Amino acid sequence: MIKILASKSIVGSLVRYLFYALLAGGMVLCVTWEAQHVAFANRFGENSLLEYLQVVILLFAALSAYLAGYFNASRSTLSQMLVAAACIACVREFDFALDRYLFDGAWQLLVCLILFIAGLMAWQHRDEFKETLLDFLQRPSFGLMVGGFITVFVFSRLLGRQVLWRAIMGDNYMRLVKTAVEESTELLGYTLIFIGTLEFLREAIFVGETAKATSTHAPVAAQQGERRLTPIHHPRRRRGETMFH
Repeated sequence: MIKILASKSIVGSLVRYLFYALLAGGMVLCVTWEAQHVAFANRFGENSLLEYLQVVILLFAALSAYLAGYFNASRSTLSQMLVAAACIACVREFDFALDRYLFDGAWQLLVCLILFIAGLMAWQHRDEFKETLLDFLQRPSFGLMVGGFITVFVFSRLLGRQVLWRAIMGDNYMRLVKTAVEESTELLGYTLIFIGTLEFLREAIFVGETAKATSTHAPVAAQQGERRLTPIHHPRRRRGETMFH
């Protein structure tokens, strides 16, 4: 039985990793499609395919985090924090549109509002949040999300510096090349975050099912233990009575 479960686990892991590889490859194909089919002046800009693709990935990440809290109530507060983080990233990606069509500074106001609501919820459930956060820090999903965060907010920013690309291309410097690399790196980081939320969802479902199975089998085991420990009472013999009449 253990070998069967192990083989299923291996097959399931291989399927997951294959899906993640196809997902990453699909992102590269989208970058290639935009480079080949979009007009030169509109490539990798604020209204480009890559920008909308980043937002879609973030929305799926938020949905995965929400479902993790839905399937495992003990992680609901942590799930809400991850949803809030994904929403903040979405607002940041639409900062140009919010500032243009609403008012200057609209995206900062939305970010502050989301942070206030998330902080209030975390404070109300601080004991549960602290416990689940400590457990989350030891999970593989946390490493994936942190890797994606560093890729988006650290690596892509440093890689997209104009001084770097002017040093690389010299007099042939093209801003489009710099932007394409920076936006593609951001897309990779958001993809890693999305994969991390999928792993977080999987972990939440697995932990929930394990807890249910434990709570279901515990009463049965207790009853069996009571039966084993119950002493057997033999009738007392009268004085002078023997076992054989």
